[in-house]
Amino acid sequence: MLVAARPPRHRVDFVDQLVGDDSEGQAPREVVLEFRTDPFRTDGADVIHLTDLTVVLGARHSLERQRLRRAKRFTGMIRRRRLPLVLTVDGAEATDVSSRAEQLVRDAASAVTSVVESSSAGGKPIHVIEHSHLRDRFLGFPRADRVPGRLLLTALTTLHPSTRAALGVFGVADVPGWSLRVAGGIAAEEATAYAHSLADQSDAVSLRDEALSDAESVVEVSRAELVIVPAATTREAQMIIMLALSLDRPVLIEDSPPAEALANEVGPSWVRRHSGPLTADALETALAAFRDDPPFGRPNLDARAPNLVSARYHAVYRDAAARR
Repeated sequence: MLVAARPPRHRVDFVDQLVGDDSEGQAPREVVLEFRTDPFRTDGADVIHLTDLTVVLGARHSLERQRLRRAKRFTGMIRRRRLPLVLTVDGAEATDVSSRAEQLVRDAASAVTSVVESSSAGGKPIHVIEHSHLRDRFLGFPRADRVPGRLLLTALTTLHPSTRAALGVFGVADVPGWSLRVAGGIAAEEATAYAHSLADQSDAVSLRDEALSDAESVVEVSRAELVIVPAATTREAQMIIMLALSLDRPVLIEDSPPAEALANEVGPSWVRRHSGPLTADALETALAAFRDDPPFGRPNLDARAPNLVSARYHAVYRDAAARR
């Protein structure tokens, strides 16, 4: 099984989903995974798993003719070698094919997976494999005390564009007793806009402008009373949601069928939902409801055990290989 991605490493990443947790020697072993960053080096592989279209097509700002040429080369190669392709897409990508190059790769896929429920991926059914929890990953990591009234907007690398909109909402909402922490790297093109927003809210907002290590992410999340996750269907957002819940911190996300399913699974008090894009009224209502009905105990993450999730990916691989 060839995974066209960097191998698992010291920092948590999506590919950890594929290998599971072998700390007690119980990770699934039916499939041998090999990680290569060059998707065209397929010698010895029976199936290819493409976790990011840009690995094949190049960056999204690349010229479309270049991306199309790479798509044709890649799909031609897997057809000649009769290699099944497993493709993983974000929730937004599942229904939004933005170019002919992307469509070519999707059409060539034997199976498509996503961490959130989606209706189709360019006409193909989607295998929904929810993100695993991260409790075991961070055992022994230092944590900080919860700061009463602290909201958190964070990213593992660069803050999502929707973060600045949520920051603006906090600035106009009437939420006395609450503060906002923003932690994650700011894209260069957004630096000036963030500076203006933060200058108007210096008393209630603090910023940590840098990509966070796993240990730093654990500290930032553990200090929060509630984690706000905009654009919750992206893969990184799902990782942040699982990080928060794994550290027993509730999340606030936009309502959707996947959000409702998650709330029902882990406990509704842990997954607070607002209708439509976040507004000042929605934030005020959500925080008032949170004070009236705070979560207790721990969220139920039993179905998200890393080895259960890994086994589901391996089942997709085996099925693809059987139809080779």
